[in-house]
Amino acid sequence: MPTDSVSKPKIRVVPFSTDECPKAPTSGPPLFTWRDFYAFRNSVLRTLQNYGTVGPMGEMPILRSWEASQAARRADTRRPDFFVVDDMWNSWSRWNRVEAASHLVNTQLLWDLVRMLEGFPGWCVYLALGRGGLTVFAHRILWEGALFDGAQSIEELGSRCGATTME
Repeated sequence: MPTDSVSKPKIRVVPFSTDECPKAPTSGPPLFTWRDFYAFRNSVLRTLQNYGTVGPMGEMPILRSWEASQAARRADTRRPDFFVVDDMWNSWSRWNRVEAASHLVNTQLLWDLVRMLEGFPGWCVYLALGRGGLTVFAHRILWEGALFDGAQSIEELGSRCGATTME
């Protein structure tokens, strides 16, 4: 894979489009299980906790059954910096939504998400940031909203987030 400075992979930064992010199927054989989704979500939580509080629900223990996992689970943070949606939308959409103030997002956080996503081919994290949104994959980031208009690099995305004030 091509890299830029410091052995980082080259990440394409482009406007959101259905060509770049086609809709997932909504029927047919499941593409993943609840264990796969919560393993992914747990990884998102662990990545984001380096940048602020995460929650409101904490990690899901991956035990022998759904019932045992749910019973062992605990709430984490009541008003987290990063609200990581807990619900598994369906068995076909490989993503997790995270709601946060844009000033909490920086270039290093984006790089950490990209690295985490390398272990989850086909999955993505959607960062809902108020004045814009970022759909982060392992090899590309799709932007939407005026905050990111015309952005072309991961550094530019992080800089624009960091330049915002507390919302």
